[in-house]
Amino acid sequence: MTERFNNSLHESLLIIQEEFKTIKKIDCNGNISLKIDLPELTRLDIVHNGIEEFYKKSNDGWELEWYSDKEKGIRGKIKLAETKYLFAEDNGIYDEGDAEDLKYFLPLDYPTPETYVGFIIKPEVIYNSLYYMSVSNYELKNLDLDYEGYTQMAIEARVFNHWQLVLLHYMDGEDIGSVETKVFKTAMPKIFPDWTWENFIAKFENLRLTNKNK
Repeated sequence: MTERFNNSLHESLLIIQEEFKTIKKIDCNGNISLKIDLPELTRLDIVHNGIEEFYKKSNDGWELEWYSDKEKGIRGKIKLAETKYLFAEDNGIYDEGDAEDLKYFLPLDYPTPETYVGFIIKPEVIYNSLYYMSVSNYELKNLDLDYEGYTQMAIEARVFNHWQLVLLHYMDGEDIGSVETKVFKTAMPKIFPDWTWENFIAKFENLRLTNKNK
């Protein structure tokens, strides 16, 4: 069995903290694995392969957060929902926006208090990509990544603050001027000496659903 993404992420951060001292604090917490069969999770796994194994073999809800400079907001976070929230009948979001898909948007990751990443799960179809949403506009943005791609990019980004938005700016051709991208490209190599923007983008292009479906 290959190492699960959360273990890989946590271990890579611990190595940086120990060897380079560029990470000041790491907090990691996870619930016990899911002990029952969930038809909703099995159905989701058909489209987003690997998610059922994670919840049943690793954690039913998992969170990691690290800080390099808390005052300047140089940090990273991933917070995966428990299944009881992931498959809740009411996501609490639909009434806030106009898009019909919001009704079927089920958050998986809560990277910041203002942002969500999740699935669109309709009765007749599950979208094959994850979507990003900010409470600033309640618009769903296609990340062009399935569950496996998202978790692999989470490792590549070390879950740095707003890494999903960095990818969206890149896809929109706005990566040069965005504040989030400037902070990301400046801070990441200072914290992680082996990280490069070129490798980050190459990894993304390799994992993008658009490229896989060509």
